[in-house]
Amino acid sequence: MKRNVIIDSDMGWDDVLSIAYLMKDPTVQIIGLTVTGCGETDLGWGVIIAQHLLGIGQHLDTPVARGTDVPLKLDNVFPQPFKNDMNDIMGLLGTLNPERLPPLSTKPAWELLHDTLKATTQPVTLLSLGGFTNLAKLLALKPAASDLAKIERVVAMAGAVYVDGNVAALNGAMKAWDQGSRYSSNYHAEWNVFVDPEAADIVFKSALPLTLVPLDACNQVILDPSYIDTITATDPVANLVRNVFKKKTGDNAEGNLPVPIFDPLATMLMAGGLTANKVDRQFLSVVTGQTEEDNHCGQLQVQTTGSRQIDIVLGVSQTLFARQYAKVINGQ
Repeated sequence: MKRNVIIDSDMGWDDVLSIAYLMKDPTVQIIGLTVTGCGETDLGWGVIIAQHLLGIGQHLDTPVARGTDVPLKLDNVFPQPFKNDMNDIMGLLGTLNPERLPPLSTKPAWELLHDTLKATTQPVTLLSLGGFTNLAKLLALKPAASDLAKIERVVAMAGAVYVDGNVAALNGAMKAWDQGSRYSSNYHAEWNVFVDPEAADIVFKSALPLTLVPLDACNQVILDPSYIDTITATDPVANLVRNVFKKKTGDNAEGNLPVPIFDPLATMLMAGGLTANKVDRQFLSVVTGQTEEDNHCGQLQVQTTGSRQIDIVLGVSQTLFARQYAKVINGQ
């Protein structure tokens, strides 16, 4: 029986690699793709990328829903030049020419999530690959307990628990990406939490079963040019994956900054293609206050009590990740 998955994504380069993997994974059924504008792409472009990506993968029955680009609080954003690069998948969007596009839902993302949970009789996994705004808005609708119980697990690429965050690192990677001391002094937060820390804190403090794939694990799987040669299939999805690897390890690299594989790691762990070597369990909260200097906004803090403990992936194998990713992308 296939795993029913709803993806909530900011449609950055690593999200594209993640969704490509799931479209080719025979054990997964993508039943919805919701887009958040609180992340790597501007909302309108993120929706276009989502539809075109599902289109080339022939996932034409998967609804796409537009979320929000306004966080619950604060206004932390990726540098606009970075977002401009992501808005057309680093120049690759024009190479995608699907014959048809999947439908764009008339409902906002959180309502599609709510109504899908209400209608389904099967367990659902939520894969969170961007900020948590859409999921927090789902919880604000106060779904019935019986509907929330259908969420088998939320798996999220987010946070930094026992390691440094990556906000300051990205801010300093290129001169055009420098947004000032609020960003350059934040060595504690990871971007998917930082873009809407209030929303992240709501989800972390909820009763939803949550598995976190933070930078602690992602830092062990670094983007490597050798991945390009492992993708040998020539279908449209595989071609896009190969070209994303080429772009992100070439002209569109983040300066001299080593880039973890990020979202595809969380995706593969969620789908069962990879097993974590080490998992911790903790109560976690999010620092939601912001300062211009020595900014800790978005930092994750271990607590002694809470609504439920969160599973935190701390150890993975880069070798096994690379092998499994290529195996699935080279499949039918």
